[in-house]
Amino acid sequence: MIDKRRFNIYIVLMLGILILINVLANRFFVRMDFTEDQRYTLSETTKDILKGINEPVTVTAYFSEGLQPQFDQLRNDFKDLLAEYASRSGNQVVYEFINPNEDPVHEQEAVQAGIQTVMIQDREKDQSTTKKAFMGAIIKIGENSETIPFIQPGAQMEYALTTAIKKMTVPDKSAIGFITGHGEPALSEMAQVIQGLNVLYVPEEVTLSDSVNLSKYKTLAWINPQDSIPNEKFELVEAYLKQGGNLFVAFNKVDAQLDRGMGFAKYTGMGDWLKKQGVTVNEDFVIDQTCGQVNVQQHQGMFTVNRPISFPYLPVLSNFADHPVTQGLGTMMMQFGSSMAFAGDSTKTFIPLIFTSEKSGTQAVPVYFNIEKQWTQADFTSPKMTVAGLLEEDNHKLIVISDGDLAINGSGQNMRQLQPDNVNFVVNAIDFMSDDTGLIQLRSKQVKMRPLEQLDDADKNFLKILNFVLPLFIVLAIGVYRYQRRKLIRLKRKGESYV
Repeated sequence: MIDKRRFNIYIVLMLGILILINVLANRFFVRMDFTEDQRYTLSETTKDILKGINEPVTVTAYFSEGLQPQFDQLRNDFKDLLAEYASRSGNQVVYEFINPNEDPVHEQEAVQAGIQTVMIQDREKDQSTTKKAFMGAIIKIGENSETIPFIQPGAQMEYALTTAIKKMTVPDKSAIGFITGHGEPALSEMAQVIQGLNVLYVPEEVTLSDSVNLSKYKTLAWINPQDSIPNEKFELVEAYLKQGGNLFVAFNKVDAQLDRGMGFAKYTGMGDWLKKQGVTVNEDFVIDQTCGQVNVQQHQGMFTVNRPISFPYLPVLSNFADHPVTQGLGTMMMQFGSSMAFAGDSTKTFIPLIFTSEKSGTQAVPVYFNIEKQWTQADFTSPKMTVAGLLEEDNHKLIVISDGDLAINGSGQNMRQLQPDNVNFVVNAIDFMSDDTGLIQLRSKQVKMRPLEQLDDADKNFLKILNFVLPLFIVLAIGVYRYQRRKLIRLKRKGESYV
């Protein structure tokens, strides 16, 4: 009787504990994050923004159901993220999930709001099918609304959601000036960078003249000038810097003329002016064993095929300084960049931001681009060269990178998609000089890409042979072992039968 009473008490206690845990779970959202890059942990920036919310934020998530497991997991991850937002904001963030595939009215709402339609390949009953899917969200604060057309997995979910909220809560945005008039690209040709800046700023094109009030801009950006720049334009920028302004510069000291197969020095006057400020950009081409590829057409019989070839003039950059501008960056792609060095005095501070790999080098201009060249270790004798840096003096900052094409998407048929971290670096640099909200860290918080180190042909051939021979050797070794073991067992049994 006593044991039965104790058993009933234990059952009641267990039920009470389970109910208490569920009540606490509904009130407080807690999850453990054991990932190396803390991709499931909210940044301090997001926490601060959520604490400052003074009116309800409504999130309507349009997610299709019954898709492949990875898409169902994406839906669950976004739901967990919203639950944490609700908890951190004191339930100011409210959300609901709608499956647009169940109701044509909801599907029309999603399309009209700007949610992207994604076609997904799936298999049902051993047949390949194509399903229409939605994975986006609409965020509303009062009369304002922002749309996330497509939810990216990983830390990009947090960035998209936080920036959408921040964008609607910023009353007045600061202006960022993009200098034009010397062959620089228009804002429309830098779509990805401008999209990143639009969260907190109003990017504007500005022509340098005595009649323009540069003090209205928190930061100026001077990207890829093509023509010679008059000295009076530099004097205007110097006066702006002395008044506490900041400047981001991305320019080419060399020019790769691929139609001629040659590379030459390029003069705009920017190099001379930067040297006067304290940064020397050399007239050379950086080469790196860790690099991008170009497609070379080759004829094979009656057919023409594209063969990818490593091209060291397109360095893949993954060595970054421990600095807010580069924090969280994974890999960047540089096109025909140059090395740089500090040329100032003790009154200025220079911080290198981006370096080449351990196996890199330079080639002085003029350069002949030989696609078929067989590169050796002797070509890469200058490790960890600086290709971007921050110059600080008195009350202003100057960030320079020796690649003017870094931020340019282009226009029309020549438009291209930029490496995500190329965009992140440019926007981070402008954020660092212009803003202190902390979105600079959040933008670069993502699952890091860790490219494998490039191998030479000898190592590749060794690994191919090893992959082919090793399984055969293992099977043969197991066969020999089993044969010898069975032979010993037979001999043992034969010996025992004679006893």
